[in-house]
Amino acid sequence: MRLTVKEIAKALGLSNEAIRYYVDEGLIHPQKNERNNYWEYSSDDLIRLTDILFYRSQGLGISEIKMIMNGLPLSEFGQMLDDKKSQIIEEIHRLSEQLWSINDWSTKVRQERNLVGKFVIGDMPTSLRHEKDYEEGVHLAEYLESSFDIEKEDWGDISISFFYDTREKEPTLRKYISVENNRRLKASANNLGGYVEEVKNCLITEVHFSEDPEEMIAPIIAHAGAEGLKLAGTFYGKENTNYYVDGKRLGLYRVYAPIEP
Repeated sequence: MRLTVKEIAKALGLSNEAIRYYVDEGLIHPQKNERNNYWEYSSDDLIRLTDILFYRSQGLGISEIKMIMNGLPLSEFGQMLDDKKSQIIEEIHRLSEQLWSINDWSTKVRQERNLVGKFVIGDMPTSLRHEKDYEEGVHLAEYLESSFDIEKEDWGDISISFFYDTREKEPTLRKYISVENNRRLKASANNLGGYVEEVKNCLITEVHFSEDPEEMIAPIIAHAGAEGLKLAGTFYGKENTNYYVDGKRLGLYRVYAPIEP
């Protein structure tokens, strides 16, 4: 007795497409009924399909299933499973690191949002700053290439930053790249084309970035005045969370304003 693809799909809880996929991969071998031109499946095909479902439930891929069903010697079966275990362990480690990273990111996003409109006193994290400002008209790729030797795993430590000095005759918003919590801080800053920023005792808040620096620093100046704090007049901004509105990239910046002794 043979069943149609619809009947065997119903028996196993599979879609017709899934069964045809295994047929196309050469894992099961239905026969065509010459009277009605339908492909029909034997009991052996059903058993092979249940084997496939078990193998898939164990995380085996099609290539590995093909190896087994094409006659993998039993003496090699254990080694194949050991190799699969090693792959799974590596994936668990990778996912564990990713989970830790996302959890840390999630915590930071909440902290950043909660700091908007609020103020604390603390130190600006030590960072390595590029010695040259990023100038308009220069492609960011060229600026990065001339900056630090950045590896892909370091991007989480990089901030698009700004410096603004209200003591200047014509204050200008200066943008640059900084690297925080990175092994490069242990090296010579001069060899990396930058210098180490260490700013202590700052009034700190979180703001939405604006090309108008006065708009960004106004809340922190107003709070300092209300609290009787005298600011040095310099302001540092470090991009934290970026987000998009109507296709435009925006960002939350943590602003550090040094307090005079």
